[in-house]
Amino acid sequence: MKKILLLTTNLLFAFFVSAQVSKTVNVMTAGTLRTLLSTTEMTTVTNLTVTGSIDAQDFRFMRDGIINLAVLDISAVTIQAYTGTGGTSTINSYPANETPYCSFYNNGSKTSLKTVILPKSVTSIGDYAFCACSNLTSITIPNSVTTIGDGAFHSCKGLTSITIPNSVTSLKDYAFGYCTQLTSITIPNSVTSMGDGVVFCCSGLTSITIPNSVTSIGVNAFDGCSSLINITIGNSVTSIGGYAFMGCSSLKNLTIGQSVTSIEVNAFDGCSKLTSIYLYTTNPIVLPFNPFGSVNIYACTLYVPAGSKSAYQAAPIWGDFNIVEMAPTALPTLATEAVNIYPNPVTDGFYINGLEGTGTLTFTDLSGKALLTKQINSNHYISVCYLPKGIYLVKITTANGTIERKVIKI
Repeated sequence: MKKILLLTTNLLFAFFVSAQVSKTVNVMTAGTLRTLLSTTEMTTVTNLTVTGSIDAQDFRFMRDGIINLAVLDISAVTIQAYTGTGGTSTINSYPANETPYCSFYNNGSKTSLKTVILPKSVTSIGDYAFCACSNLTSITIPNSVTTIGDGAFHSCKGLTSITIPNSVTSLKDYAFGYCTQLTSITIPNSVTSMGDGVVFCCSGLTSITIPNSVTSIGVNAFDGCSSLINITIGNSVTSIGGYAFMGCSSLKNLTIGQSVTSIEVNAFDGCSKLTSIYLYTTNPIVLPFNPFGSVNIYACTLYVPAGSKSAYQAAPIWGDFNIVEMAPTALPTLATEAVNIYPNPVTDGFYINGLEGTGTLTFTDLSGKALLTKQINSNHYISVCYLPKGIYLVKITTANGTIERKVIKI
């Protein structure tokens, strides 16, 4: 009888721990959230909605005091500045409208946290704010955010995708490092700088497009992204940092925009499956070191602008590639839309995403031969099931200009 009673007690305890318990509180004075929950609620509440004003003291309480917090909605709060020793870390000053430094990280992760909706007034996600929140699967970042701080989502291994709003201008060092389940990330054309190791060791990423707004890519930015197959670097990037794409062992196709003037040491070391590079710089980039370690450059095709083949053949390192000139129509022109094609690489067809209004799509091969022309709008589906495997160009003409993207059919 005692064993049965003990078993029943344990089952009831497990039920209460796993059951969802919701609570909504309005914090009239920042720093007082802890006074609005009972001792019992600190261990039972799983879904918390907060309104009013909060500061770093309240974040510390949510992190350390609400033990089983899983769903957090703070979309309607205002984050106040705080100065003192009661915040989320050893620092004493926390700015307003920023998720504090180490919001949910304190020598260990907030593993219970699964869903977060951030305030609509927040402008910055602080350094290491959600670091190692390994069960975080969903976070809503509002259009007010301009900066995602160092290691903000480092080791958030539950994230499979994330949408960065078109207000963000800076992704700091290792912002998404070790997000190993992240399969897709859309970088908007508002981003101008990507720090060191931004998606370091995000081994689940298969494709990424770096928009034309980005001017710098930091060291180790994509190091260890072992599932990346296709990389497109926009025309505004001027420098590719050392080890930037090191260890991208599945990378097959690389596109480098026309403004790159330097590629630093070991930038593409370990990209052993690289078979094609599309380089839009008319004059060969001077390479003081070979950035293509482990790449069989003799078996890799280098596509260069029309009329520049002889210059590349005479250039150190570049001259060892199998060099092919692209048709003049393959040279890119720019427009403002952050247009994406997904999936890419494709099998049967693809969608157009991010198009403002309507446009005219022209689908060509690399020689410039038109294979398809039609009117499209955003989320339009294009079937290419009838075409052989290979690389094709998509040109979309809109009221704002012309967008060109490369499509790989596998």
